[in-house]
Amino acid sequence: MPNSKRLTSLLNDYSEDIQKCIRCGFCNSVCPTSNASFSYKGSKTSRGRLVILQAIISNAAEVDPFNERFRSLIDYCFGCRRCLEVCPAGVRIPQLMWRIKHAYNVEKGSGIREKVMEHYGELEKLAARVSGFANWVKESGLGKVILEKVGGIDRRAPFPKFSSEILEEWIRNRVRPESNEGRLAYFIDVFTNFHEVELGKRAVEFLEMLGYSVVAPEQKEAGTLMLEEGLLEAAEKTARFNVDSFYREVGKGARVLTTSPAAYVAMKKDYPELLQDEKSRKVAEKTFDILEIVKEEVERGRIWFEGDEEEIVYHVSCFTKASGLSNLIKELLRKAGYKLRIFDECCGVAGIWGMKKEHYDEAADVGSRLFEKIRSAGLPVVSQSETCRLQIRHHTGARVIHPFEALLERMRVRQDASQA
Repeated sequence: MPNSKRLTSLLNDYSEDIQKCIRCGFCNSVCPTSNASFSYKGSKTSRGRLVILQAIISNAAEVDPFNERFRSLIDYCFGCRRCLEVCPAGVRIPQLMWRIKHAYNVEKGSGIREKVMEHYGELEKLAARVSGFANWVKESGLGKVILEKVGGIDRRAPFPKFSSEILEEWIRNRVRPESNEGRLAYFIDVFTNFHEVELGKRAVEFLEMLGYSVVAPEQKEAGTLMLEEGLLEAAEKTARFNVDSFYREVGKGARVLTTSPAAYVAMKKDYPELLQDEKSRKVAEKTFDILEIVKEEVERGRIWFEGDEEEIVYHVSCFTKASGLSNLIKELLRKAGYKLRIFDECCGVAGIWGMKKEHYDEAADVGSRLFEKIRSAGLPVVSQSETCRLQIRHHTGARVIHPFEALLERMRVRQDASQA
């Protein structure tokens, strides 16, 4: 079968998205890798990739979509989703690129890295259970070499430290207070579950103080990394497991809680698009970020903020943009007395894209303007994305925290709030 027909058959209806592209270049204007110094070489731009795809499926060019060089070109789309806001033709660019990668995997088979990505949640949990040893290994020269050889993670990359606790287990072992405000089923994802556990614990304790009951249903990782590697079968299986588990909680009257923009976008947008069923849509409707709950409580008068005006940098991460929560976060930070310098440039990390050996230096290039602005500002930084926080700390040395942590520093709770 000719490559054009084979690719079209593997893409199903997503091949229509290729034809919808009008080559306007609006995607280039917001694409992080299209605006880096390395972009205009070998069509490493968003529009360039789509133009080549149009040529392939129309047989206008003899380009093999299943060779390694073409696969590496498609990898310059790391799923930031900024293009979705500006494309006048409604091309689902990130979702299309996932399926191009998936088509490559189908034709060529999965390698060691893909196998690791298929099971990254299980591997993270295993490492967290022996956190002291895992942290020693990842910091050792040998550990960095193994991460680079097996997982493709550059030895210079800031791989996060494992916590001595696993958040979902801490929640399940906790005596929950009687609920006045309702049940919240916490969709945690790997970073908060195994690395930034203290952030999750503070969120749970805060919500319990307000009278909520927080539970941790059986769950897997969000699956975002699987999507970005084109591992669609694994991503769909993960999505199905999570949706089924949280659907049972929704049936009990619970709302789904997130503190991670990746987890929020997965539940709200990715799972309904992947699964195309009523269950996933119902769970999406009942999914709320903790900052949305904070806003509800402010409006009810049960919490307020105290503190002197302080200038901070607010970094609008790619996934915060995709979630649609950026205006809400700005509003809450200003209510709390923060004067914002708003930087919305991409930091370049994109989950683990910028940690990969082949992209570490390119990711630093993508984020260079942001890093320079942060260094020049000399201010604390607030960013909702966990990997953005990691990347910004690594390249600037700045103090970087989650918006909830910045709000919590100034938050005051009405004494009778849990009974109100």
